[in-house]
Amino acid sequence: MRNLLFTFLLAQNIAFAQTQRWQISAPAGNRFCTVNPSGETIIPNGRIIRPAGKTVRIAPHPYGLTLSPDGSTAITANSGTNPFSISILENVLSGNPVIHQIPEGVKTDDDLLSAVFMGLAVSPDNRTVYVAGGQTNKIFVFDLKTRQKTATIDCGQTFDGTDYKEGYIGDMVLGKDGKTLYAVDQIGFRLLVVDTQTKQLAANIPVGRYPFGIALSPDEKTVYVANVGMFQYSYVKNLDKKRLKETAMKKPAFGYNTPQMRDGITSDTLNVPGLGDPNTPESFSVWAVDIASKKVVAKVKTGVLVGDKVDGIPAVGGSSPNSIVATDKYVFVSNGNNDVISVIDPKSQQVLQNIDLQLDARLGKLKGVIPFGLAVSPDQRRLYVAESGINAVGVIDIAALKLVGHIPVGWFPSKLKVSPDGKKLVVANAKGYGSGPNGGADYKVGPEGSYIGSLMKGSVTVLDIPTDAQLKAETEKVMAYNFKVAPQPPKGEQGTLKNSIFSNLKTPPSGVGGPYFVFISKENRTYDEVFGQIKAGNGDPTLARFGMDAAFSTKKNTQKVEKATVMPNHLALAKRFGIADNFYVDSDHSADGHRWLANVYPNEWMETHVSAAYGGKRDFKPESKAPGIFALNGSSGSFYPEDYNQHGSMWEHMERNRISFFNFGFTTEQEANFNDSTMKYGGELYTVNYPLPAPMFANTSWRFPTYNMAIPDQFRADVFIGEFRQRFIGEGKTMPQVITLMLPNDHGADERPNAGYPFRESYMADNDLAVGRVVEFLSRTPYWKNMAIIVTEDDSQGGVDHVDAHRSVLMVVSPYARKNHVSHAHYSFGSIFKTMWQALGAPYLNQYDAGATDLSDFFTGQPDFTPYNALPVDKRVFDPQKALDPFDEKFDWKALQQSPKLDDEDYLIKTRREEDKKVLEEKDLQSNPRIRRKKKN
Repeated sequence: MRNLLFTFLLAQNIAFAQTQRWQISAPAGNRFCTVNPSGETIIPNGRIIRPAGKTVRIAPHPYGLTLSPDGSTAITANSGTNPFSISILENVLSGNPVIHQIPEGVKTDDDLLSAVFMGLAVSPDNRTVYVAGGQTNKIFVFDLKTRQKTATIDCGQTFDGTDYKEGYIGDMVLGKDGKTLYAVDQIGFRLLVVDTQTKQLAANIPVGRYPFGIALSPDEKTVYVANVGMFQYSYVKNLDKKRLKETAMKKPAFGYNTPQMRDGITSDTLNVPGLGDPNTPESFSVWAVDIASKKVVAKVKTGVLVGDKVDGIPAVGGSSPNSIVATDKYVFVSNGNNDVISVIDPKSQQVLQNIDLQLDARLGKLKGVIPFGLAVSPDQRRLYVAESGINAVGVIDIAALKLVGHIPVGWFPSKLKVSPDGKKLVVANAKGYGSGPNGGADYKVGPEGSYIGSLMKGSVTVLDIPTDAQLKAETEKVMAYNFKVAPQPPKGEQGTLKNSIFSNLKTPPSGVGGPYFVFISKENRTYDEVFGQIKAGNGDPTLARFGMDAAFSTKKNTQKVEKATVMPNHLALAKRFGIADNFYVDSDHSADGHRWLANVYPNEWMETHVSAAYGGKRDFKPESKAPGIFALNGSSGSFYPEDYNQHGSMWEHMERNRISFFNFGFTTEQEANFNDSTMKYGGELYTVNYPLPAPMFANTSWRFPTYNMAIPDQFRADVFIGEFRQRFIGEGKTMPQVITLMLPNDHGADERPNAGYPFRESYMADNDLAVGRVVEFLSRTPYWKNMAIIVTEDDSQGGVDHVDAHRSVLMVVSPYARKNHVSHAHYSFGSIFKTMWQALGAPYLNQYDAGATDLSDFFTGQPDFTPYNALPVDKRVFDPQKALDPFDEKFDWKALQQSPKLDDEDYLIKTRREEDKKVLEEKDLQSNPRIRRKKKN
């Protein structure tokens, strides 16, 4: 019988009651990620994609979908990395549509369609489609037959003295006669009423915060708007933009849902506006607008309120109401954070009940379904829900107001429509089948390049709606594709505790308690880049540019290095301890990556606007007067109240389960920050009144520098080691059970030879040495004998991999780690948290950690307590002292320009294109003797 890690703690902890009887893991088993549209696709979290019906692939991230009134044509709004586009699927119900894309190429065409975000509507004559233009603050009009743009509607007007020059147009709905179009402006906090004949705005109606979804009542007397925002953020009041270093905050002002957050902070040097009540009617609510009077007639709070106890746990996040549909009798609202559909009575404008979308009782009350788009059958008997988190469509019996089953579709279904005859479903899947590989000896670079965002093609699934008799089998498929469930073996067969580093939990060998976890996050690398040469792993040595015997030069070829080992400590740690060759980040970018790193799964609000931001179409304009400008977050390393999960993050989870922790750098880099090379402590300055998770805010080092590429990881290692000694070493001092540490410089940046970084590879060497030094230090503390260090990346977008663009680095360093071990089990971010929660005696936080495969394969019952000795880096690549010299307190280092954001997309995409070009040139060189001779000469 397979030994399960930490079964002792599972049995001891009553909090595991909901899953205690079951072993739940990823259904992929040991299978690697693969894109297989004709069979089973394995996605990064180890789940299976096998849609019902027929599926076609289109452009990346179709978060919007509409169907022409005659049902012949579907249109998707694709708001991901270039190109921003719409896809027109003619004869869509056949399952084999003719697909047209506007614009046709792989780059956004600003003259044709410069941006798009979710909103689409088709005229009654099936000829005209209206397209929401996102940050352009415009609505574009296209002829569906000629596919030519016929008009542009400018939404940037002044109404009632309010300047709406800046706007972000999103979801929309068209009246039955086609004369009036209703759309939401997400950052203008308004509902737009547009006369389609004059192409002019007829009205602006203020609504709640970050209006996201919209619907018309069947009698067209009421418009319903779902507000997905919680707060209206603003600059610190005493901020002088010309004197940011003197007037910006050295750390965020307050923790989330504290008195300081609600009321603000005022002192001699600081004036930070409060954010108020998280449960105000403007936040996480549905507003009803009377069309005749153009006035708001109802404000309805849906789902679970912040602070309400559900299953004994106070809700941390709000409900995230995001999509709406209305029937003659009900208004239905999907609550993305609560996994429920709220049913509103349109007469009383009160919530009648919430319909739970629980997939299987064996999962308990864990969240992760993420209900998004909604559609009603023409006979109003069925409601269909895009269940983004489980890659399915939920089916609700409207008469009974009851969930009756699920249907498998693609990865992250966003919006869906029912055919006019009620027999077919059309579903837009934002992530389709995933990315697949983006490099390798056999990989061919396509016109879109190898950047992960460009490879995340969406898809459209067309399926026959199953009968009630067929629905049971479809529901069983959805469960099997998402979770592998087996009964727990009898206690006597669960395996010996000697195979766990926590076997001596009650009497640890060190005598200092435990277990202890140190969780280290790095930035943007793939498995093949670092470990591709390791023979025991499934690697491609041609991609191991940061491994052994590497050769590289500066951009201008002024300096070259050959036969260098760029990251010797990573390779040495892999040999001494364990790595995984089947681990994948759930994220595409750093923004969603830093959510996952905090055990937060990104909801529909975060997924939609971050993909738009990474496509370069969510520019942050701090001078904007739009009230919601600060609610749009791009590539920062924090997460925000709008995307807090119902049960919160790992920070709240550890606090309520009495797990001690301390943080160095996780979740602290915020939008609208300011940083340069002089900010060696802290790493950045803060300008906006964003809160941070309260437990994390109270247990974070504000001396440790967060993401700032002008700061060497060597300095971060120095600060970490020094503060660790001060806080946790010595009589009466104890290390917390979990430490989180950010070492981000393997993100890479431009060459800075004067600062010790003559090559891009220099940043990797800096990061490698810092990781080695931290492990060396920790292995010499008294806590080492009961410690596990887990090292991973927040995302993989900076690199290439021959298995999948999401495959990344996972290392387990511990006295109890198996030596020179490459684990082949399919792992994701949830695997890390599942292992920690099991070992620490805490329940799972959500369906993603509960459903992952734990890291038990890494551990042995034969410990080796020998400390690790860090290896020096090649000084041709990186000179640590040169990088550290400017950080002497007496050294006055001229400030660099603001360092790159957490993900500088223009830089990353440009770098990928340059590397793609080099790959193609190298392949030409190898295959063409004439080119080879020409280059040699």
